[in-house]
Amino acid sequence: MEEIKKPEESWATRLGFIFAIIGAMVGSGNIWRFPRMMAMYGGGAFLIPYTIALFTVAIPLLIAEGVIGRETGKSTIFGFAKYVGKKYAWLGAWVAWVNIAIMFYYAVVCGWALAYFTKGLTGIYGTYVAGKGLQTWEAFTSSYQPLLFAVIVWIFTWYTLARGARGIEKVTGLLVPSLFIILAVIAIRAITLPGAGVGLTYMFKVDPSKLSNAEAWLQAYSQVLWSTGAGWGIYLTYSAYLKKNDDINLNSHITGFGDTSAALLAGLGVITTVAVTAPLLGLNPLDVYAEGNVGLTFIWLTELFPKIPAGALIGTLFFLALFFAAFTSQIAIAEVLIKNIVDFGIPREKAALYGSIAGFIIGIPAALSLDWLNNQDWVWGVGLLISAIVFSIIMWKTGLEKNRETANRGSDIKIGKWWDIMIGYVSPISIAIVLLWWLKQSISWYPETWWKPTEVFSAGTVIFQWILAFIILYVLFGKVFMPKIEARLAEEG
Repeated sequence: MEEIKKPEESWATRLGFIFAIIGAMVGSGNIWRFPRMMAMYGGGAFLIPYTIALFTVAIPLLIAEGVIGRETGKSTIFGFAKYVGKKYAWLGAWVAWVNIAIMFYYAVVCGWALAYFTKGLTGIYGTYVAGKGLQTWEAFTSSYQPLLFAVIVWIFTWYTLARGARGIEKVTGLLVPSLFIILAVIAIRAITLPGAGVGLTYMFKVDPSKLSNAEAWLQAYSQVLWSTGAGWGIYLTYSAYLKKNDDINLNSHITGFGDTSAALLAGLGVITTVAVTAPLLGLNPLDVYAEGNVGLTFIWLTELFPKIPAGALIGTLFFLALFFAAFTSQIAIAEVLIKNIVDFGIPREKAALYGSIAGFIIGIPAALSLDWLNNQDWVWGVGLLISAIVFSIIMWKTGLEKNRETANRGSDIKIGKWWDIMIGYVSPISIAIVLLWWLKQSISWYPETWWKPTEVFSAGTVIFQWILAFIILYVLFGKVFMPKIEARLAEEG
């Protein structure tokens, strides 16, 4: 007989799960990174490696996560311990830790979006003033406003997660459809601007020369991994609230397509808006796209929105969409921590409260220092690539064919041996290449001091913090966690 779960431990409907998982995966990266990458790396040509990466890496990884989550009903730590063996629980802890480390600063970014939405309500995006984008950003980041809005985000996060899966389902059921509607409105406004054709050219014209550019492929694979959340452990965590015969394969495909759809809508809005308005200020749109996630979003778009009709409304809606996307990802990232705490026997209400308080306190440095936030984003963003490789290792260890058969149970889409090849070979090799490329890139950024842990984006800071995390996890597992894991698993038989 199938175990009867408490309401907070299961999704009420399949649609509720789909909204929740799409909300988890559609984050800030879809809105501020995907448009930049697409515009800079060949427009329509960028979609070719992106789509290949979606089918060869992202969707196979999501299926792998779904198998572990659905079969065990557990978090990353207990899910690994139960599915493959107790000695592999530390790998689940690594996956959890990377999410936790991201959680500390991601709430701050989420707060930025909320702050800029509230600025929009004052009409700031309606009147053009030269240099206003940079002035607004510097005034904001040099104040205590990032800390204040981080508090608000954590209060929202605590309130949502204290209610479990049903709380997540209610919030994402409202925010995710709203997000897509807002992105559609922004996209329609952008493509109906006078001269919008230049933006559509940036987005959809295929530049064949970019297909021979290795960097375009590496950026596309990176974007897919960071955008879809494949290999993060989030899909595993949300799948723990599924029933034993719920569809993994179809849900994984829907998640991948839903995430890409949001990215394309954001691309239509952002790429076209910049392409039309940047020349009005004597700027090359490609130079604006190259300003980075923060520079494009919080500096240049703030300055450019007043240059379009109804700019005050569109700018406000844009940052509301960014907040919705970031917040639904924020609660998913935080849920990885909360679910692990709950599995150790702590009641959910307390786990949500303790996790939110700790998240805010440890995230204070990110709210007060952009260098610290950027460093953590670099270290643990690249760390996610290791997490993704971990899932391929687990699939190998437990048997590729066995896991494929498990994924096919109850699924409307049956996966074949192609999945074995993707998850067993193509995915880990592709991710390893991307990982090594990023580390090689960071060495070129600091040719003389790449080994220094104190450099914001160096290879040295990545390696140092990874080793430190591994040592701490190893010590904690041996002396603290493992006895508790064994006891909890023994209680459950």
